[in-house]
Amino acid sequence: MSGYIGTQPVPQATQTRDSFTATSGQTSFATGGYTPNFLDVYLNGVKLAAADYTASNGSDVVLASGAATGDILEVVAFTTFNSASSSIDDNGNATALTIDSNENILVGKTSSAFNTAGFELFGNADKGKFWATRDGGVSAAFNRKSSDGDIALFAKDGTTVGSIQSRAGVVSTIILDPRSGSIGTGITGSGANLSPTNGSGVEVDARNDLGKSDYRFKDAYLSGGVYLGGTGSANKLEDYEEGTWSTSLVGYSGTPAFQDSYYTKIGRFVFATCRVSYGTSDGSNFVISNLPFTSFGSTSSIFGSNIVYSNSSTAPTYSLVSTSTTQINFYNASGVNISYTSAGVNKNFRINITYETDS
Repeated sequence: MSGYIGTQPVPQATQTRDSFTATSGQTSFATGGYTPNFLDVYLNGVKLAAADYTASNGSDVVLASGAATGDILEVVAFTTFNSASSSIDDNGNATALTIDSNENILVGKTSSAFNTAGFELFGNADKGKFWATRDGGVSAAFNRKSSDGDIALFAKDGTTVGSIQSRAGVVSTIILDPRSGSIGTGITGSGANLSPTNGSGVEVDARNDLGKSDYRFKDAYLSGGVYLGGTGSANKLEDYEEGTWSTSLVGYSGTPAFQDSYYTKIGRFVFATCRVSYGTSDGSNFVISNLPFTSFGSTSSIFGSNIVYSNSSTAPTYSLVSTSTTQINFYNASGVNISYTSAGVNKNFRINITYETDS
Protein backbone atom coordinates (compact mmCIF):
# COMPACT_ATOMS: atom_id res chain seq x y z
CA MET A 1 0.00 0.00 0.00
CA SER A 2 1.61 3.25 -1.09
CA GLY A 3 2.23 5.94 1.48
CA TYR A 4 3.08 3.52 4.35
CA ILE A 5 6.38 3.55 6.17
CA GLY A 6 7.51 0.00 6.99
CA THR A 7 5.60 -3.25 6.44
CA GLN A 8 2.10 -2.95 5.06
CA PRO A 9 -0.54 -3.75 7.75
CA VAL A 10 -2.19 -7.14 8.11
CA PRO A 11 -4.11 -8.64 5.17
CA GLN A 12 -7.45 -7.21 4.09
CA ALA A 13 -9.28 -10.33 5.21
CA THR A 14 -8.73 -9.40 8.88
CA GLN A 15 -9.21 -5.62 8.80
CA THR A 16 -11.46 -2.74 7.81
CA ARG A 17 -10.19 0.71 6.82
CA ASP A 18 -11.52 4.27 7.08
CA SER A 19 -9.71 7.14 5.35
CA PHE A 20 -10.31 10.85 6.05
CA THR A 21 -8.98 14.17 4.64
CA ALA A 22 -8.77 16.49 7.58
CA THR A 23 -9.86 20.10 7.80
CA SER A 24 -7.87 22.67 9.72
CA GLY A 25 -7.70 21.74 13.43
CA GLN A 26 -10.01 18.70 13.08
CA THR A 27 -9.69 16.27 16.00
CA SER A 28 -12.73 13.92 15.82
CA PHE A 29 -13.27 11.40 13.07
CA ALA A 30 -16.35 9.12 12.88
CA THR A 31 -15.29 5.65 11.71
CA GLY A 32 -17.35 2.74 10.46
CA GLY A 33 -16.80 0.97 13.79
CA TYR A 34 -14.05 -0.86 15.63
CA THR A 35 -13.30 -2.95 18.70
CA PRO A 36 -11.33 -0.92 21.27
CA ASN A 37 -7.65 -1.85 21.33
CA PHE A 38 -8.03 -3.66 17.99
CA LEU A 39 -7.08 -0.78 15.65
CA ASP A 40 -4.13 1.21 14.31
CA VAL A 41 -4.28 4.91 13.47
CA TYR A 42 -2.05 6.46 10.77
CA LEU A 43 -1.58 10.21 10.06
CA ASN A 44 -0.05 10.88 6.66
CA GLY A 45 1.22 7.27 6.60
CA VAL A 46 2.89 7.41 10.03
CA LYS A 47 1.44 5.16 12.75
CA LEU A 48 0.38 7.15 15.79
CA ALA A 49 1.17 6.09 19.33
CA ALA A 50 -1.70 5.28 21.66
CA ALA A 51 -1.11 8.57 23.51
CA ASP A 52 -1.75 10.55 20.32
CA TYR A 53 -5.42 9.62 20.07
CA THR A 54 -8.45 8.26 21.96
CA ALA A 55 -10.50 5.35 20.60
CA SER A 56 -12.81 3.95 23.25
CA ASN A 57 -16.45 4.19 22.13
CA GLY A 58 -16.24 1.84 19.15
CA SER A 59 -16.99 4.56 16.55
CA ASP A 60 -14.99 7.78 17.00
CA VAL A 61 -11.24 8.37 16.91
CA VAL A 62 -10.22 11.64 18.61
CA LEU A 63 -6.76 13.12 18.05
CA ALA A 64 -4.90 14.68 20.94
CA SER A 65 -3.85 17.54 18.63
CA GLY A 66 -5.82 18.95 15.73
CA ALA A 67 -4.86 17.96 12.20
CA ALA A 68 -3.78 20.38 9.50
CA THR A 69 -5.81 21.06 6.37
CA GLY A 70 -5.36 18.20 3.89
CA ASP A 71 -3.83 15.72 6.36
CA ILE A 72 -4.75 12.11 5.63
CA LEU A 73 -5.99 10.10 8.63
CA GLU A 74 -6.46 6.36 8.21
CA VAL A 75 -7.98 3.99 10.77
CA VAL A 76 -7.30 0.27 10.38
CA ALA A 77 -9.71 -1.80 12.52
CA PHE A 78 -8.96 -5.50 13.05
CA THR A 79 -11.55 -8.21 13.42
CA THR A 80 -11.36 -10.15 16.71
CA PHE A 81 -9.87 -13.66 16.66
CA ASN A 82 -12.46 -16.46 16.70
CA SER A 83 -10.60 -19.50 18.06
CA ALA A 84 -13.49 -21.89 17.49
CA SER A 85 -13.12 -21.67 13.74
CA SER A 86 -9.51 -20.65 13.19
CA SER A 87 -7.45 -22.86 10.96
CA ILE A 88 -4.53 -22.90 8.57
CA ASP A 89 -4.99 -24.84 5.38
CA ASP A 90 -2.46 -26.81 3.37
CA ASN A 91 -2.00 -24.89 0.10
CA GLY A 92 -5.73 -24.38 -0.05
CA ASN A 93 -6.68 -28.04 -0.38
CA ALA A 94 -6.90 -29.32 3.23
CA THR A 95 -6.99 -28.11 6.83
CA ALA A 96 -3.48 -28.56 8.24
CA LEU A 97 -3.77 -26.89 11.66
CA THR A 98 -6.74 -25.95 13.84
CA ILE A 99 -6.90 -24.05 17.13
CA ASP A 100 -10.17 -24.83 18.90
CA SER A 101 -12.05 -22.87 21.55
CA ASN A 102 -10.09 -24.61 24.34
CA GLU A 103 -6.80 -23.39 22.86
CA ASN A 104 -5.92 -26.92 21.73
CA ILE A 105 -3.72 -27.08 18.65
CA LEU A 106 -4.85 -29.83 16.28
CA VAL A 107 -2.59 -31.00 13.47
CA GLY A 108 -4.07 -33.21 10.77
CA LYS A 109 -7.54 -33.26 12.37
CA THR A 110 -10.24 -30.71 13.16
CA SER A 111 -11.77 -32.08 16.39
CA SER A 112 -10.37 -33.31 19.68
CA ALA A 113 -10.65 -37.12 19.84
CA PHE A 114 -7.95 -39.49 21.08
CA ASN A 115 -8.80 -42.21 18.57
CA THR A 116 -8.73 -39.84 15.58
CA ALA A 117 -5.45 -39.86 13.66
CA GLY A 118 -3.43 -36.69 14.10
CA PHE A 119 -1.51 -34.70 16.69
CA GLU A 120 -3.01 -32.64 19.49
CA LEU A 121 -1.28 -30.21 21.84
CA PHE A 122 -3.54 -29.17 24.70
CA GLY A 123 -4.06 -25.72 26.19
CA ASN A 124 -6.11 -24.31 29.07
CA ALA A 125 -6.47 -26.76 32.01
CA ASP A 126 -4.77 -29.59 30.11
CA LYS A 127 -1.80 -27.58 28.91
CA GLY A 128 1.34 -29.66 28.58
CA LYS A 129 -0.54 -32.77 27.48
CA PHE A 130 -0.37 -34.05 23.95
CA TRP A 131 -1.86 -36.90 21.93
CA ALA A 132 -0.32 -38.53 18.90
CA THR A 133 -2.48 -41.04 17.02
CA ARG A 134 -1.60 -42.78 13.80
CA ASP A 135 -3.47 -45.45 11.88
CA GLY A 136 -1.27 -48.48 11.16
CA GLY A 137 2.14 -47.03 11.95
CA VAL A 138 4.53 -45.63 14.55
CA SER A 139 2.92 -42.75 16.48
CA ALA A 140 6.11 -41.24 17.90
CA ALA A 141 9.83 -41.59 17.21
CA PHE A 142 12.73 -40.27 19.30
CA ASN A 143 16.23 -40.12 17.91
CA ARG A 144 19.33 -39.22 19.92
CA LYS A 145 22.49 -38.61 17.91
CA SER A 146 26.22 -38.71 18.63
CA SER A 147 26.25 -40.16 22.18
CA ASP A 148 24.51 -42.67 24.45
CA GLY A 149 22.23 -41.40 27.20
CA ASP A 150 18.64 -40.46 27.92
CA ILE A 151 16.28 -40.54 24.94
CA ALA A 152 13.06 -40.05 26.94
CA LEU A 153 12.98 -38.62 30.47
CA PHE A 154 10.14 -38.95 33.00
CA ALA A 155 9.79 -36.66 36.01
CA LYS A 156 7.44 -35.87 38.90
CA ASP A 157 7.37 -32.27 40.16
CA GLY A 158 10.67 -31.64 38.39
CA THR A 159 12.44 -34.68 39.85
CA THR A 160 13.46 -37.44 37.46
CA VAL A 161 11.71 -40.74 38.24
CA GLY A 162 12.73 -42.80 35.21
CA SER A 163 14.04 -42.74 31.68
CA ILE A 164 14.65 -44.73 28.52
CA GLN A 165 18.30 -44.67 27.49
CA SER A 166 20.49 -45.91 24.70
CA ARG A 167 23.42 -48.15 25.67
CA ALA A 168 26.38 -49.18 23.54
CA GLY A 169 24.65 -47.56 20.59
CA VAL A 170 22.54 -50.62 19.79
CA VAL A 171 20.42 -51.53 22.84
CA SER A 172 18.01 -49.73 25.15
CA THR A 173 17.82 -49.49 28.92
CA ILE A 174 14.72 -48.70 30.96
CA ILE A 175 15.50 -46.97 34.27
CA LEU A 176 12.73 -47.68 36.76
CA ASP A 177 14.40 -46.02 39.76
CA PRO A 178 17.16 -43.50 38.97
CA ARG A 179 18.42 -43.18 42.53
CA SER A 180 22.09 -43.92 43.10
CA GLY A 181 23.71 -46.47 45.39
CA SER A 182 22.04 -49.78 46.17
CA ILE A 183 18.51 -48.41 45.65
CA GLY A 184 18.19 -47.55 41.97
CA THR A 185 17.29 -50.21 39.45
CA GLY A 186 16.59 -50.75 35.78
CA ILE A 187 16.54 -53.39 33.08
CA THR A 188 18.42 -53.70 29.81
CA GLY A 189 18.67 -56.09 26.90
CA SER A 190 21.55 -57.37 24.83
CA GLY A 191 21.11 -60.01 22.14
CA ALA A 192 18.79 -62.67 23.56
CA ASN A 193 19.45 -61.66 27.18
CA LEU A 194 17.61 -59.45 29.64
CA SER A 195 19.72 -58.24 32.55
CA PRO A 196 19.39 -55.89 35.59
CA THR A 197 21.04 -52.49 35.98
CA ASN A 198 21.60 -49.94 38.70
CA GLY A 199 19.94 -46.52 38.71
CA SER A 200 22.39 -45.23 36.11
CA GLY A 201 21.79 -48.01 33.60
CA VAL A 202 24.99 -49.95 34.33
CA GLU A 203 24.55 -53.75 34.37
CA VAL A 204 24.95 -55.28 37.84
CA ASP A 205 25.35 -58.85 39.12
CA ALA A 206 23.56 -60.52 42.07
CA ARG A 207 22.01 -57.24 43.23
CA ASN A 208 18.38 -56.88 42.10
CA ASP A 209 15.48 -59.06 43.25
CA LEU A 210 12.47 -60.16 41.22
CA GLY A 211 9.40 -59.39 43.34
CA LYS A 212 9.23 -58.88 47.11
CA SER A 213 8.16 -60.99 50.06
CA ASP A 214 4.81 -59.17 50.18
CA TYR A 215 4.50 -58.39 46.44
CA ARG A 216 5.21 -61.57 44.56
CA PHE A 217 4.86 -62.61 40.95
CA LYS A 218 2.47 -65.51 40.44
CA ASP A 219 3.67 -68.16 37.98
CA ALA A 220 6.84 -68.43 35.91
CA TYR A 221 6.67 -70.23 32.56
CA LEU A 222 10.12 -71.39 31.42
CA SER A 223 11.13 -73.60 28.53
CA GLY A 224 14.65 -74.02 29.93
CA GLY A 225 16.15 -74.43 33.39
CA VAL A 226 16.83 -72.37 36.49
CA TYR A 227 20.30 -71.78 37.95
CA LEU A 228 20.05 -71.86 41.75
CA GLY A 229 22.89 -70.69 43.96
CA GLY A 230 25.44 -70.55 41.12
CA THR A 231 25.99 -70.35 37.39
CA GLY A 232 27.62 -73.74 36.74
CA SER A 233 25.95 -76.73 35.10
CA ALA A 234 25.65 -78.39 38.51
CA ASN A 235 23.40 -75.51 39.65
CA LYS A 236 20.93 -75.87 36.81
CA LEU A 237 17.50 -77.32 37.62
CA GLU A 238 16.07 -78.30 34.24
CA ASP A 239 12.92 -80.14 35.21
CA TYR A 240 10.26 -80.28 37.90
CA GLU A 241 7.09 -82.30 37.53
CA GLU A 242 4.38 -83.83 39.69
CA GLY A 243 1.31 -85.93 38.97
CA THR A 244 -0.23 -89.41 39.19
CA TRP A 245 0.85 -92.69 37.61
CA SER A 246 -1.13 -95.75 36.40
CA THR A 247 -0.04 -98.43 38.85
CA SER A 248 -0.40 -102.09 37.83
CA LEU A 249 0.71 -105.56 38.97
CA VAL A 250 2.71 -107.79 36.62
CA GLY A 251 1.46 -111.38 36.21
CA TYR A 252 -1.29 -111.18 38.82
CA SER A 253 -4.45 -113.03 37.79
CA GLY A 254 -6.83 -111.28 40.20
CA THR A 255 -8.14 -107.73 40.35
CA PRO A 256 -5.96 -105.53 42.56
CA ALA A 257 -6.93 -102.14 43.94
CA PHE A 258 -4.69 -99.08 43.81
CA GLN A 259 -4.74 -95.79 45.66
CA ASP A 260 -2.50 -92.76 46.24
CA SER A 261 -0.32 -93.28 43.16
CA TYR A 262 1.54 -89.97 43.05
CA TYR A 263 4.98 -88.89 41.91
CA THR A 264 7.27 -85.87 42.02
CA LYS A 265 10.25 -85.48 39.67
CA ILE A 266 13.01 -83.02 40.52
CA GLY A 267 15.78 -83.00 37.98
CA ARG A 268 16.80 -86.67 37.45
CA PHE A 269 15.26 -88.00 40.69
CA VAL A 270 11.77 -89.44 40.95
CA PHE A 271 9.84 -89.84 44.21
CA ALA A 272 6.84 -92.16 43.76
CA THR A 273 4.16 -93.49 46.12
CA CYS A 274 1.34 -95.99 45.82
CA ARG A 275 -1.03 -98.16 47.83
CA VAL A 276 -1.92 -101.63 46.52
CA SER A 277 -4.18 -104.36 47.87
CA TYR A 278 -5.22 -107.76 46.49
CA GLY A 279 -7.31 -110.61 47.87
CA THR A 280 -6.26 -113.93 46.31
CA SER A 281 -3.04 -115.89 46.17
CA ASP A 282 -0.90 -116.12 43.04
CA GLY A 283 2.44 -117.81 42.49
CA SER A 284 3.83 -115.14 40.18
CA ASN A 285 6.57 -112.83 41.44
CA PHE A 286 5.31 -109.72 43.21
CA VAL A 287 6.10 -106.85 40.74
CA ILE A 288 4.55 -103.38 40.46
CA SER A 289 4.94 -101.75 37.03
CA ASN A 290 4.22 -98.54 35.10
CA LEU A 291 6.41 -96.22 37.15
CA PRO A 292 6.11 -92.73 35.60
CA PHE A 293 9.70 -92.71 34.23
CA THR A 294 12.15 -95.39 33.12
CA SER A 295 15.02 -95.89 35.53
CA PHE A 296 18.53 -94.92 34.53
CA GLY A 297 20.46 -97.61 32.61
CA SER A 298 23.17 -98.12 35.22
CA THR A 299 23.55 -100.03 38.48
CA SER A 300 23.63 -96.65 40.19
CA SER A 301 19.95 -96.28 39.40
CA ILE A 302 18.87 -99.13 41.70
CA PHE A 303 17.12 -97.67 44.73
CA GLY A 304 15.10 -99.20 47.50
CA SER A 305 11.74 -98.27 48.89
CA ASN A 306 9.98 -97.98 52.19
CA ILE A 307 7.27 -100.67 52.56
CA VAL A 308 4.45 -100.61 55.08
CA TYR A 309 2.17 -103.67 55.30
CA SER A 310 0.00 -105.54 57.84
CA ASN A 311 0.09 -109.01 59.61
CA SER A 312 2.47 -111.08 57.51
CA SER A 313 5.71 -112.58 58.60
CA THR A 314 6.50 -113.53 54.99
CA ALA A 315 5.82 -110.10 53.44
CA PRO A 316 8.69 -108.52 51.46
CA THR A 317 11.53 -107.04 53.44
CA TYR A 318 12.81 -104.74 50.71
CA SER A 319 12.30 -103.71 47.06
CA LEU A 320 14.39 -102.42 44.17
CA VAL A 321 13.90 -100.68 40.84
CA SER A 322 15.94 -102.50 38.22
CA THR A 323 17.93 -100.57 35.63
CA SER A 324 16.17 -99.39 32.44
CA THR A 325 12.72 -100.50 33.66
CA THR A 326 9.55 -99.04 35.14
CA GLN A 327 9.15 -101.92 37.65
CA ILE A 328 9.47 -102.37 41.39
CA ASN A 329 10.63 -105.89 42.38
CA PHE A 330 10.14 -107.27 45.91
CA TYR A 331 12.51 -109.59 47.82
CA ASN A 332 12.74 -111.54 51.07
CA ALA A 333 15.59 -111.28 53.52
CA SER A 334 17.64 -113.76 51.47
CA GLY A 335 17.38 -111.61 48.32
CA VAL A 336 14.93 -113.93 46.56
CA ASN A 337 11.92 -112.62 44.63
CA ILE A 338 8.73 -113.32 46.55
CA SER A 339 5.36 -114.24 45.06
CA TYR A 340 2.00 -112.60 45.61
CA THR A 341 1.11 -115.58 47.81
CA SER A 342 4.16 -115.28 50.03
CA ALA A 343 3.78 -111.49 50.14
CA GLY A 344 0.48 -112.00 51.92
CA VAL A 345 -3.12 -112.40 50.82
CA ASN A 346 -5.71 -109.78 51.74
CA LYS A 347 -3.01 -107.32 52.64
CA ASN A 348 -2.53 -103.61 51.95
CA PHE A 349 0.91 -102.37 50.94
CA ARG A 350 1.96 -98.74 51.12
CA ILE A 351 5.14 -98.07 49.17
CA ASN A 352 7.42 -95.03 48.83
CA ILE A 353 10.23 -95.38 46.32
CA THR A 354 13.04 -93.14 45.07
CA TYR A 355 15.00 -93.77 41.89
CA GLU A 356 16.99 -92.03 39.16
CA THR A 357 15.93 -91.49 35.55
CA ASP A 358 17.63 -90.14 32.45
CA SER A 359 14.45 -88.63 30.91
